[in-house]
Formats: sequence, structure tokens, C-alpha cells
Amino acid sequence: MSPPGIIRRSLFAGVRDVSGAVIVIDTFRAFTTAAFLLDRGVSRIVLTETLDEARGTASTLPGSILCGEDGGRQPADFPLGNSPTQTDQADDLRGRTVVMRTSSGTRSVVGALRSGAEPVYAASLVVASATARAVRGYPQVTIVASGLGGTVIADEDEETAGFIADRLLERPDDPRMIDRIRAGTGAARLRTTPWIDPHDLDRCLETDRFSFALRASTDLGLVLLNRTSVTS
Repeated sequence: MSPPGIIRRSLFAGVRDVSGAVIVIDTFRAFTTAAFLLDRGVSRIVLTETLDEARGTASTLPGSILCGEDGGRQPADFPLGNSPTQTDQADDLRGRTVVMRTSSGTRSVVGALRSGAEPVYAASLVVASATARAVRGYPQVTIVASGLGGTVIADEDEETAGFIADRLLERPDDPRMIDRIRAGTGAARLRTTPWIDPHDLDRCLETDRFSFALRASTDLGLVLLNRTSVTS
């Protein structure tokens, strides 16, 4: 099978007018958190663009849990923040619906779907290789590094995009990738922001921790994120 053609894009502008297979990356921390939630047995994640949309959606889904952040902070009325460490430690998640809103990742996925892309996958390092396997076979793949707030380039997302592209092109892994991310501005922000769990950085850098991919789709007006098994 020939490797796909790869288009690299970044930020909110990167999901405008996309088509075909698209991977949206948010490594720090939305799609790391989402992977941990689905691994814990959450039945589905509903992605939203705004806090008010998240609250309104949750009010129509009995038993659902709000999860996410605004400017990196967990809203006071959200039981879960955008933290893989927090979600990994939470109780009573199995079978629940999570309604998630983040400043960059969830909004970027919604934008990609709105543009008509199909399929759309959400990705981070913890599901990187599974995501690459999921889109193998498509003639062209667009990889969008969503960045900080969708407006500022994030080194960790760009590095993850490169890692996935290398997997698609069957190139060898770059052994210095994790070191570069740890030395980057995104990692420094996670280490020094007082309301971010100090363990989140290590969780986000657990490359290929999970063997499933995160596929986004629309159903009855909701943007859903579900785990998808991927064969080798």
C-alpha cells in the first residue's frame, strides 16, 4: 500500500475548508484527557465549542458529566477539568456520557467536521500510532496541530504531527522528540501553571499508551468522540 499524501496545517485556520481524512491534534491536553476518559469506560464524549453550549448540552443528557477548561482553568461548575491525571483518578465514569469543552481541541474538531472532512480523528501522543493506522489507506491525510487556544503555535502539537506523519510515511522515529517537547514552551507552561496537575505532563508524553483511535462524528446534532479499535 502506498503511503498517503500528507498536508500539514496549524491552528483554527487549519481546519477551514478541509476535506477528506483529517487528524486534529491537541496533545496538551484535550485529546490526552479524552483518551484517558474513554479508557476508563466512558461511553462517549460530546464535543462542544463554548462553555454555555457544554452546559446546555449536558442539561439535555441525563447523567452526563461536564469536563473541560476555559483559559486552561477548570470552570467551577465542571466536575472534571481538562486533566488526564484527574480523569484517571475519577470514580463512577463507566458508561457515562462526558460533555467536553476546551479552548482549542474540541473547537478544532467541530470546525473540521463543519468543513465536511470525513473521517475526522482527534489525536495526541497517547493514541498517535493507532491514529496513523486508522487513516492508512486514504490517499491524502491532513494533519492539523490545533495549538494554544487555536491561535498560537504549540511545539508539542507540531511534534506530534511530525510523529504521526513519520508513522504514515514509515519513517524511523525521532529519538529526541520527547526531549524537545519537555524543553519546549508548552511543557514549561504545564510545569509552572499553579492550577495544572504536575503529573499531567508525564501523562501527555506516554507515547502510544493506548491502542485505540478517537474518531469524531455527528449524530442528531451532537459532535461525538468515540474510541475506535484499529488493527495493525
